[in-house]
Amino acid sequence: MACIRVSWLVTAFMAAGLAQAQALDEQARNWLRQGQAAQAEQAYTTLIERFPQDPDHWLGRGLARSRLKLWDGAMSDLEQAVALAPGYADAWAALADVYRWNDRAAAAADAYARLALLRPADAQVAASASAAPAVPTSVPEASARGYKWALSGGLYRTRAGSFSANENSLTLRHYTELGSIAIERLGQERFGYSDQAWAVDAYPRLWQGAYANLRYQRTTSPDLYPSRAWRAELYQNVGGGWELAASRDFLGFGSGVRIDGVSAGKYWGNFFARWRHQQVRSDSSSGRGDRFFVRYYYEGDADHYVEANVSRGRSDDFSTGLILPSRSDSRGLVWYHFVSRDWGFKLGASRSSDSAGARAHDAGVSLVRRW
Repeated sequence: MACIRVSWLVTAFMAAGLAQAQALDEQARNWLRQGQAAQAEQAYTTLIERFPQDPDHWLGRGLARSRLKLWDGAMSDLEQAVALAPGYADAWAALADVYRWNDRAAAAADAYARLALLRPADAQVAASASAAPAVPTSVPEASARGYKWALSGGLYRTRAGSFSANENSLTLRHYTELGSIAIERLGQERFGYSDQAWAVDAYPRLWQGAYANLRYQRTTSPDLYPSRAWRAELYQNVGGGWELAASRDFLGFGSGVRIDGVSAGKYWGNFFARWRHQQVRSDSSSGRGDRFFVRYYYEGDADHYVEANVSRGRSDDFSTGLILPSRSDSRGLVWYHFVSRDWGFKLGASRSSDSAGARAHDAGVSLVRRW
């Protein structure tokens, strides 16, 4: 008889606990519908502590955290929801949206593709999958959604036989809904000279699928940098993972150097490749060059990638003053990685040769802090 009583008490206690949990779950849903995301998050946290294997609770807290813009927590919760229930379409839909809002383009495309398999008859899902953005190729612009500022500093060194050159940079970038704008300071030492330049660099958002890079650089006492330089480049997403671009650069060396460029980029999965062709002209000479790179976004976002690049002819991006005057070919590797959402680094190394057979080695490191 005592055993029966204990069993009955345990059953009654479990039933009461289950009823209480169901009531809390319903209250959490109501809070979420009413826009009271903070209360919903707390309720779902209590439910997760009691029922950690229920994907509904992870989805609910993920939705609440996304509305509170707690992006790390939202992604973690929604990833747990789909891990517990791989066929849970609602969880995949929420996860795809959060990835997209945080510029994790490759991960968003994958999540939308999984959602399309679960909801093959849903035209809206198919449209979202086809409209998922390409892996961002402009790291300063794409990698900081949710941040208003980023500060980066770098050191770079070139060695070619007995010749060596050093360069440093410091950049403060501000992000808005319309794009981003940065102030940069560049410094360089070579041939016993030292020089510094200041630049304004912007990535404005334009019409659907388009953005630009606008840059103006000035040197007060030009010894190594041009007295002034500017760049205008337009990028346009044309669908199917393709992005086209056209650019013009001007470098104020002597009477001026003009560089016209066209490029085509393609993304697939976690990869992005771009080919760029440039025509270089001045009053006394002209040249051309091609550059090709492939990036692998190994965590499915713009914060983590490795890149391999090759170029032939005069095909530099002119982002640095350390340019050999008659470069003919170059090969390089780049690693970009964020150890947390706020701190990251970039490592790069390349080897190049000029038309006279001289060889040069370049290496650089930069740190990034976002807030």
